[in-house]
Amino acid sequence: MFSRFFTLVRAFFNSLMGKIEDPEMMLEQTYQDLQSNLIQVRQAVAQAIATEKQLEQQLEKNKDQAVTWQNRASMAVQQNNDDLARQALQRKQQYAQAVTELETQLKAQKQATATLRGRLTDLETQVQKAYTKKQVLIARDKAAKATSKANEILSQTTADGAMSVMEKMETKVSEREAKAAALHEMASGTLEGQFKTFEGQADVEAELNALKGQFGKPVESKIDTPTKIVIEEKEPVLLEDKQQKEEVLDAEEIRKENG
Repeated sequence: MFSRFFTLVRAFFNSLMGKIEDPEMMLEQTYQDLQSNLIQVRQAVAQAIATEKQLEQQLEKNKDQAVTWQNRASMAVQQNNDDLARQALQRKQQYAQAVTELETQLKAQKQATATLRGRLTDLETQVQKAYTKKQVLIARDKAAKATSKANEILSQTTADGAMSVMEKMETKVSEREAKAAALHEMASGTLEGQFKTFEGQADVEAELNALKGQFGKPVESKIDTPTKIVIEEKEPVLLEDKQQKEEVLDAEEIRKENG
């Protein structure tokens, strides 16, 4: 019992592994993984572009603020307010420093975005090639399966056995044809057939005699005297009575011939 159970488990496991290693399933799964990676890279590129846009906006704002505080410092100097001018210049320097940092960060972000764009382009090309390759391999796998199935069927099919059956059937058909021909030949020799033959000969002789009469030729009858046929009714009779009747008929025929 346990051995049978383990055999079933082993068969199920082998069948499962065969399905897992099926080329079509593996190709589809690999292609789906590439598609998933492509989606993730696209999302990363989109995020990089968004970050780049944000840095550009921040850079422009800080540049504007630096210019604004530069103008305010100039106004404070014109008003002879050095303390206010110093504060304005300090604020302007803060924005200028931010501009410098943002420019550096924006440059690095643009490089990262360009790198991601390149990787996205390469990945898109790989995915397209993988799709084409997948379709070709699946088609080849299906063709190989079909060929293998056909070869398996052919290996199980014996032409000799089929021809042997054909020859036997041919012999059987020939026997039936011969039997049918024999029955037909027997039917042509029946009582009705004999009468039809006789009637046909009589008609021919009658026409021949009519033609001879037209030309004054002597008329001769060549119609064969039909064999006397005794038709017995199907009545139950004793064997002795039947023999006596046949003897009486034979005696009458001999008397007629002698007379």
